[in-house]
Amino acid sequence: MLIDNNLNQDNEIKEDVDFSLGSYLKNIGKTPLLSPEEERSLAAKLKEKREKFIKLLTDAIKIVKEEPALLNFFLEEGRNEKDFEQDRENIDKAREVADFLVKNKEKLKELLDNEGKNIEVIIDRMNRERNIYEHYKKMMMEANLRLVVSFAKKYTGKGVSFSDLIQEGNIGLSRAVDKFDYEAGKRFSTYASWWIRQSISRAITDQAKAIRLPVHIAHLMKKLTTISKKLEQNLKREPTPEEIAREAKLSPEKIRQILGLSQDIISFETPVGDEKDVPMIDFIANSTIPPPVYELTLDMLKKEVRELLEKVVKDPRELEILKLRFGLEGVTMSLREIGKKYGVSRERIRQIQERALKRLRGPAEEKGLRGYLELLDHLRSHLEEAYVTEV
Repeated sequence: MLIDNNLNQDNEIKEDVDFSLGSYLKNIGKTPLLSPEEERSLAAKLKEKREKFIKLLTDAIKIVKEEPALLNFFLEEGRNEKDFEQDRENIDKAREVADFLVKNKEKLKELLDNEGKNIEVIIDRMNRERNIYEHYKKMMMEANLRLVVSFAKKYTGKGVSFSDLIQEGNIGLSRAVDKFDYEAGKRFSTYASWWIRQSISRAITDQAKAIRLPVHIAHLMKKLTTISKKLEQNLKREPTPEEIAREAKLSPEKIRQILGLSQDIISFETPVGDEKDVPMIDFIANSTIPPPVYELTLDMLKKEVRELLEKVVKDPRELEILKLRFGLEGVTMSLREIGKKYGVSRERIRQIQERALKRLRGPAEEKGLRGYLELLDHLRSHLEEAYVTEV
């Protein structure tokens, strides 16, 4: 059977998850808790930097609104009027608009001619305040990761794996840090508990409602959907299983078997929703896609981790292996995939990885990256896709 043929692949992924989860739990246990005074001090810094970031973002948006050339560019690039309505409580939206401004800083400066220097200074200051805020946020999160684990333990046995519960709880923790106001008089742990519970409870509810398939099957079905759409455009008709099979380099029997799982592979693109403008595939839970909070963290810290690796790891081959493993050059690979690439076993790649992590612990701790490295390892193992080249 299709699933039986991939049992070994699933077991290898599970081994990686168990190994990395244990390492993750061990290391967050070493992070000291904050005293009430330390927590209040850190929370005050978070609030100060968050407000400065939002204020500078608002100043930049004001310039955009007042300059027709900038406003037209903003709208031409797919932004809309809602981007100008800065809600101080919506820090995620603020991050999104700030990313756009930073990415297009040179273009905005060019459009303003002699006045361009002003918006450049504002965007640079805004980005600096935001980066400091994210640094403080990471400190607060690391000091409270054990709180997430304690809640995750209470919700085991409800259809969601322990590692997924931790992941969802961390999303709630992240939201709590963004919204916490220390001046309200509550301890952070009290405030964060509600957000963590909400995030975990929602994940359990979504799990019960979502279409659930093994990761490698979901990935392959999505790949076949893309192939089918491309063929349909070229052929001006619905492709046959044999035509899809040739393009996917699989047998027609296997294509029919996979089509049987979904009944109609094209149906994943069926418009749904009130306006009939959203494809069904957007509503299918995909555990291979990291949540936005992790994407943000990865983008923010990848450069620092890469620089640290290049300083500590002297062997060029080991350095390349670690960059592939942690996705530092844009390509992420599993232990097995890297082993195949270099002609060595999965275990050998794992040994190289562990040796590097041990070397990095000291320098990483000095730069405040130790917990991040362990979290990155955990996420890469848990979220890596089970690519299927032969099912």
